[in-house]
Amino acid sequence: MMSQSTAGQPPASQFPAGQPLALGELPLAVLRGLPAAVFVFDGGARLAMANAAAYDMLGMTPDLPMEGRSLADITRLMAYRGLYGQGDPEGQAAAALALDRGQPHRRTARATDGRWFDLFSEPLPGGGWLSLVTDITLHRRALEASQARERLTDQALRHHPSGLGLYDAEHRLVLFNEAYERILEVPPGTLRAGLSFEAVFDLMAIHQAMTPQQIDELRRYRLSINRRRPHEQVRQRPDGRAIRSISQPMPDGGFLVSLQDVTELQQARDDANRRASLLDGVLAALPHGVCVYGPDRRLAMVNEAYQRLLQGAELKVGEHLMDICRRREAQGEYEPGVTAETVFRRQFQFSPMGRERRRPDGTIVCTHGAILPDGGHIAVVSDVTPLRRAEAAAQQRARLLQAMLDSMRHGVCLFDAEHKVVAANALAARMAGLRPEDMAPGTPLSVLRALQYASGEFGAGPAADELYTTRANTLVPRLDRYSRTRPDGTVIEITTDPTPDGGYVRTYADVTEERRARAAIEHARVLAEEANAAKSRFLATMSHELRTPLNAVIGFSEALLAEPGGAHVGEFAGTILEAGRHLLSLIDEILEVAKAGTGTPAAATRPLFLPSVLEGAVRLMGNSAEAAGVVLAAEPLPALPRVLADERRLRQVLLNLLSNAVKFTPRGGTVRIGAEALPEGGVEVRIADNGIGIEEGQLERAFEPFVQLETSHARRYAGSGLGLYLARALAQSMGATLTLESARGEGTVARLRLEAAEQQQEQTA
Repeated sequence: MMSQSTAGQPPASQFPAGQPLALGELPLAVLRGLPAAVFVFDGGARLAMANAAAYDMLGMTPDLPMEGRSLADITRLMAYRGLYGQGDPEGQAAAALALDRGQPHRRTARATDGRWFDLFSEPLPGGGWLSLVTDITLHRRALEASQARERLTDQALRHHPSGLGLYDAEHRLVLFNEAYERILEVPPGTLRAGLSFEAVFDLMAIHQAMTPQQIDELRRYRLSINRRRPHEQVRQRPDGRAIRSISQPMPDGGFLVSLQDVTELQQARDDANRRASLLDGVLAALPHGVCVYGPDRRLAMVNEAYQRLLQGAELKVGEHLMDICRRREAQGEYEPGVTAETVFRRQFQFSPMGRERRRPDGTIVCTHGAILPDGGHIAVVSDVTPLRRAEAAAQQRARLLQAMLDSMRHGVCLFDAEHKVVAANALAARMAGLRPEDMAPGTPLSVLRALQYASGEFGAGPAADELYTTRANTLVPRLDRYSRTRPDGTVIEITTDPTPDGGYVRTYADVTEERRARAAIEHARVLAEEANAAKSRFLATMSHELRTPLNAVIGFSEALLAEPGGAHVGEFAGTILEAGRHLLSLIDEILEVAKAGTGTPAAATRPLFLPSVLEGAVRLMGNSAEAAGVVLAAEPLPALPRVLADERRLRQVLLNLLSNAVKFTPRGGTVRIGAEALPEGGVEVRIADNGIGIEEGQLERAFEPFVQLETSHARRYAGSGLGLYLARALAQSMGATLTLESARGEGTVARLRLEAAEQQQEQTA
């Protein structure tokens, strides 16, 4: 806007005829270039010219010229722009229009946006006038700031804790504050401007409790002070208060007196002096050596204990630290290879642990350092020789204790009252499922248990969680003994015993073999009891089995004696023969058991053609199966290799297995016999029935001698309980294996596995 030099210039036709404005080109250009807003009105109260600043002030642009508009329009525009300040714009415009423009007017207004304006109106020849609006915001703010500073200065002077009194060149009081009267102990309002310095002193002497002699001495002293130079003193008043008086010359020849009550400061200084004296006494009595270096690295203070501890390497106040280090290096105070420069640098490497060194006389000193607020530093030296010797002895005892723990046959771990490890051997860590470094001294028990839980030492699943929550998560162990089975199957017995200091010792013992021995003894005891019971059952059973055929023999023999030529001789003789054969078979079984108990000799095996042996066994058991109402079926046989076996023993094994299957198969049931070649070589003979079956837990007991799984005397199935035992014993003597598969109520399958023969033999009958 300011750069448009022709902005707002009206054409000549806009000036009213008969009322020309006597403005030349140069004045007009000056008005347009003024930074203040300029409005030129003609005799008809219309705007003849407005400069660029006027357009800027009103927020107008020259492309909408204001020239030619009436005074009322311009006045209302200024009012609505807020240039007249707060209030009704219409009322403000009406007040401005009511002014007599034929007279000069000047006033100051604050716009609604906070700016300040100086409004000036000056009449022009021809009935027109010039209005000049100047922005005086910066000047006004500076004036307000100056006034605020004056108020703050006055408040600061009034509330300043020091008493201030300003005297002119003639030593008359010009200015003072309330603290000046208070410290002089004169009543408020006593002092006034124009009083001489002597008059002020007289008023002070009246109101202060001083003797005439004290007044005269103080007067002479004050009169002797050269007020043209700075002066300061501290005077102790009779009431014990300490007042500091500072006299400062002023440029006009006067002086400023500042009074300060420094009683507390003086007392603090006295206390500091007393503390310093006390500190000197403490340093002298300390058993530790203390020396202080200033910021210039020179020794400022050293106590007697330092000189005594480092006898032969004493210090002198004022020595430079580097000179001390070099002197001590020359004396051999430092270890080989340590130079004075190295020691000098170490002095400023402050560490809370301190630094130790061994002196030539064998003593060990420890030095701690710290920086001081003034840039210097302090060094404290202690003789730690007894401490290090005690630590060495303790470490030796600890090594002996650890060696003793490591040589023990049990795991041992010592805990303190805070449940932290004090000492432990490697065996304890191994039995706890941890590494030796996991049981390092200082490790909390809770950490050990967490490691065990994480590594699966407590097992897995809910059982492990419950164990960790109940026992393992309990911080305070009970005085008890318990056993725990580790994941590898070993059984660890853990014993906890208290110690006098509130801690406890835990002992770990591997009782796996002991538990196994106990279990073996218990198992042997159970087997012995079962064997004894089996023998008792065998005797009871055999008495029944033997008595039955003997009764038949005796009874029918008596019948033959009674009727030597009777009609039933043949029948009686057949019955006696059958009973005799049955007795013979029982005796043969008992003999076979006796042989097996003393070690059955190895059978003379040879290659056999298995189908013929199977057919013969089925043929021999046909009558027994038919009598029992059981179907005995032979499955079709595939091509089979010859097997190595003793023919007589193999037939007896098959007969025993078939007899057992027929015996325990109800009437109407089926017993099947078959065989197949095995992929890995050999042949498996399978005898299956759909009889009463055997419980899974009783399968192995069925092969024990004299064991009958039905133990009541009123048994449904006769027999001595030796059939399966003899069958397995005979099978093993031929190098064969015999196993059973069964379930209660689902029948039984006997599997006899024979070795295949390498050479071919003739078929056997």
